[in-house]
Amino acid sequence: MKKILVVDNQISTCSLLKKFLSKEKYEVETITQGHLALAIMKKQQVDIVICEYRLPDIDADEFFEKALKTLPDVFLIFMGQEVNLKNAIDSIKKGACNFLSKPLNPDELLEAIRACSLRERTAASSVPFVGRKPTVQENGGSEEFDFVVGESREAVEMVRQIKRVGTTNFTVIIEGETGTGKEAVARLIHKVSDRSDQPFVAVDCGSLSKEIAGSELFGHEKGAFTGAVTKKTGLFELANGGTIFLDEIANLSPETQMALLRALQEKRIRKIGGVGEVSIDVRVIAATNEDLIVKSGSSFFREDLFYRLSEFILKVPTLKQRISDLPLFINYFLSQVSEELRIEKPQLSEEVKRIFYRYEWPGNIRELKNVIRRACLFIEKDQYIYKSALPAAMLVSPSYKHLDETNNGKAAYQVSSVEPDLKSAARQAEITRIMEVLEKVNFNKTKAAKILNIHRKTLYSKLKVVELAN
Repeated sequence: MKKILVVDNQISTCSLLKKFLSKEKYEVETITQGHLALAIMKKQQVDIVICEYRLPDIDADEFFEKALKTLPDVFLIFMGQEVNLKNAIDSIKKGACNFLSKPLNPDELLEAIRACSLRERTAASSVPFVGRKPTVQENGGSEEFDFVVGESREAVEMVRQIKRVGTTNFTVIIEGETGTGKEAVARLIHKVSDRSDQPFVAVDCGSLSKEIAGSELFGHEKGAFTGAVTKKTGLFELANGGTIFLDEIANLSPETQMALLRALQEKRIRKIGGVGEVSIDVRVIAATNEDLIVKSGSSFFREDLFYRLSEFILKVPTLKQRISDLPLFINYFLSQVSEELRIEKPQLSEEVKRIFYRYEWPGNIRELKNVIRRACLFIEKDQYIYKSALPAAMLVSPSYKHLDETNNGKAAYQVSSVEPDLKSAARQAEITRIMEVLEKVNFNKTKAAKILNIHRKTLYSKLKVVELAN
């Protein structure tokens, strides 16, 4: 369990954050003075510090410097009532994980905490990626290692390309199916570049409608449009000097594609409602699970933008293409989840191993991770994961086969003739859907019930049926 230290001179803020983060399964301690916080850090191990930027008793820079001297591996998130862009950027440049504006948005706070695991300050980050055996202690669950590290020929080649293009300033298009780890690849490209000490800003283009895309990417001035009650700094400006990652770029509207092309060509942006232009120095890495060449040829994606972005194209292999890495990932995720749940590390039964090797894994490594996380909630007393713990979708897929011990013990694979009855299949599908939503919202049952469109008490009842209420 991660330990978080909240430092804020307002007792009410400390109390609210402790209550909220404790519900999210974090160990939380609060303190109202910066100097006392440093004293705590000398005596206790703290993973993350969430700190008010303007503490009465100590300057933010001094606090940050002393905190890192005391605990070199600690991650720090600043928060403030009025976020000054220069202060935010300076803090991030010095190594802070994030700078959040008060009043805090709960989702943004949780995302910032989770993002801390994607940052490394220790000397371990200088060890070559290839051949490193990921462990929970070493990497803290970092998605960079969840998805990229491997020993297969495909993984080694991918890391070789990451290192090659990382030292340049080329724009990059990362192609890969859902769940292969395109953002993790982008982060590693940033990490090995000369911009590694500058911001890395990730953007989900799929969530940017043409109405808000301009404001999100380039910012707007106060009063620029109805609802623009304050000035907004765009993501390109926040990423200035560093890297901006445009995930699922094919989803951008034609209007936004045009604005993006102009920004790339001129290296300047203009805020909505603004008069002057702002110069930017940003490396752009884009990702897609579609063939942009085909889309550009069919007028869904601007051909000139494609050629501007595609100085280097990197293809991320599917899990099926790097199946020799499967044991490495299984072992890693089992270790990760057992530490999170504070249980003895479980093992896969032989039947489950065979199912894993034959399954197509359409969701790739992310699906494998989620399947293992869910299965660990159904482990038997002998600490083994059996077929009954797997999602129904895996057991009814065309690739599902079972081992028929016949012909003097010789193994013969054949399509399973055992089909679940309708009631069992429906119940399993319901459980699978509930778990998918719970994982998406970090097991916040109130949010999950809202997404599932059921009452919270109904959700608890269904969880109790499968012994998941706690």
